[in-house]
Amino acid sequence: MNDFYDKLDELYSAGDLAAVEGFILDAIEETAAGSTERAGLYNELAAFYRGVSRYNESEDKFARSLDIFEAAGMGASPEYATVLLNLAGLYRMRGEPGKAVVLFKNAMKRLEDAGAGDSYAYVSVLNNLALAYRERDEPELALEYAVRALDLIRAGAGGDHEIAASLNNLATIQFKLGDMDAADEYISEALSVYDAMPETDVHHAAAITTKAAIMCRAGEYDGALEEFRRSLELTRRFFGENIEFATCKRNIADVYELLDDRRSAITELSDAVRIMIKILGEGHPTVINMQDRLDQMKILDSESGFQN
Repeated sequence: MNDFYDKLDELYSAGDLAAVEGFILDAIEETAAGSTERAGLYNELAAFYRGVSRYNESEDKFARSLDIFEAAGMGASPEYATVLLNLAGLYRMRGEPGKAVVLFKNAMKRLEDAGAGDSYAYVSVLNNLALAYRERDEPELALEYAVRALDLIRAGAGGDHEIAASLNNLATIQFKLGDMDAADEYISEALSVYDAMPETDVHHAAAITTKAAIMCRAGEYDGALEEFRRSLELTRRFFGENIEFATCKRNIADVYELLDDRRSAITELSDAVRIMIKILGEGHPTVINMQDRLDQMKILDSESGFQN
């Protein structure tokens, strides 16, 4: 399987999303139905679909992976728990943090029972719980889990990729808590780690976004706009026009509004709404809120043009 993951990393680095999907699908066809190897490949395919915001397909493939592991008597294994936490991550990204927390706690218990409380998977559970609690507007609890994750990583449970991701998580949580100095310190360290990597990491864009948000809060709008655009292009390279891409477009619209460039803000937000509708559907609360804001901006722009 090492050759498989080396090739998969190569395809991801090249940004060829169609090739990534095809490569995993071909590998699945070459494995025995019901084998644990196929379960692992379904997990990889589900993670790919999650990354490109094809959420229904992702949920289906995670479920298939779990079914195979369970049928093989591996319901108490770290492998099963890992897929479970990945599925929970899908729910978090889909805007269901409460549902995600339940599954994350389930995965955590399974990992602890399996004696994997110092594993990479366990660190991932802690980090994802931190993000879920942040999204549930419980930043103090989020901070507790994020600190635990970083402590485990620094003790040897992960490498540079995990350290950088955990530092970014802490930065976003401190941002939520309003401690800009701590947020800036964490994100500066995270970006230093990412910049030193020999190849661009798929999570680098998220850290750049955090830095841009901190700059925007400090009133550094031109610099923030430049960083958001860097993040946008990295996101497109690795995942295409996914939900993070649309969110970055919305952030860029926010900055243009702060720069009193409403026309550019409308252009960026219109694109963000288009992508969000494609991913989430017109009735999703996020889409409705963004569309309402876009409509208000267009009204203000038309009134401004009329007055001029």
